[in-house]
Amino acid sequence: MPTGYTAPIADGITFEQFVMGCARGFGALIMMRDEPANAPIPERFEPSDYHLCKLDEAHSRFDEISSLTPEACEHRAAQQYHDAETQRRIRIKEIGELRQKYAAMIQAVDEWAPPSAEHIHLKEFMRKQLTESIDFDCDASYYAIETPRLSGQVWLEQQLEKARRDIAYHEQQHKEEVERTNQRNEWLRLLRESLA
Repeated sequence: MPTGYTAPIADGITFEQFVMGCARGFGALIMMRDEPANAPIPERFEPSDYHLCKLDEAHSRFDEISSLTPEACEHRAAQQYHDAETQRRIRIKEIGELRQKYAAMIQAVDEWAPPSAEHIHLKEFMRKQLTESIDFDCDASYYAIETPRLSGQVWLEQQLEKARRDIAYHEQQHKEEVERTNQRNEWLRLLRESLA
């Protein structure tokens, strides 16, 4: 039975076409493994610009934050506190409501009489699913602590540090993306040369 790689041989593909088709599952072309078999393999790959775009955003964010007045920092710190506290309270309420729904379902399971001995394991399974879900979904301990209020100065320092971390991260990730792309292009070049 032919595979996705060998099926085109019946149509008379060349050795080079067979090699390039198989190469989609290896090395530089692994990213193309799920594309249609007739999708052209580019002469060169270009690095993704994702981290460059994120780097620009991080620089812009750093510049914006750096230019804020002390009053603006106080306002942003207060707004961040308000937003975080609102979200924390909403989440606590949601968890409480979900816990009540699970508790009601546990009660229904406990009150249910299995119609036969063969159904007892089903009841045990249902109860176990519910108790495990309560443990996982209804732990509000993370939300028990009120969001700390920050001064404008502390907020500014934290935001600048976050922007610096983002800049360093996206610089490093872009550098690695360029290196990977160069390696992919070299792998592809060597493969093509071997077929010439």
